[in-house]
Amino acid sequence: MGALIFFDINGTVITRDERTDIPYQNAINLFLDTRNSMDGVDTSARSDKDVFIEVINKFGQDFTEEKWLRFLKLYEKQLEDFKSTDVWRENADAIEFIHKLSKTNHKLSLISGELSIGAKYKLEKINVWKYFSTGGFGEDGLRRFDIADTALIKAKELFGNTFDDIFIIGDTCLDIHTARHLGAKVISITTGSHSREKLMEENPDYIIDCFKEIEYLFI
Repeated sequence: MGALIFFDINGTVITRDERTDIPYQNAINLFLDTRNSMDGVDTSARSDKDVFIEVINKFGQDFTEEKWLRFLKLYEKQLEDFKSTDVWRENADAIEFIHKLSKTNHKLSLISGELSIGAKYKLEKINVWKYFSTGGFGEDGLRRFDIADTALIKAKELFGNTFDDIFIIGDTCLDIHTARHLGAKVISITTGSHSREKLMEENPDYIIDCFKEIEYLFI
């Protein structure tokens, strides 16, 4: 049957650094007609919508769906403008690992606070979007657990209801908490937002510096 394997995106499949979210930051700056609107805002493992709400609240604005739709148009334009740049790059050895998994019986999915449109642009850039036929994204819930619940429902609808195991691979402590929420095993990777020491405090099932270290589990 194989396992169901959920991947986070930023810090896990895509390198997380000051460039990763430039399109999102630019879109919010344009929306608010200001600069550096996201200074002091922690985006790790949060939904894009949740971050948007915090930022506009900081500038004295209340959230409305009309504002959100205006922002989404700006964001899509920024994604398109940046798709040929190097803002999105492979993290560790993610491409080779995902490619190898695609040749097995394991089922691949995503759990991310990214909107699906952002996920698509990022993962198409490194040519792995084609391996993920489903996932939970920022439009599926404001909070991580809601996104994860939806991701699991979608996966079961697409792949069936039986897996040998369920895994979540991510770079933050919230990925660990999300795995516990779903009753999944968790693989923490040390290449993102949280240090090895911080991740170890949450007792993940596995902790790695690169994906080659867990090939023996799946390939």
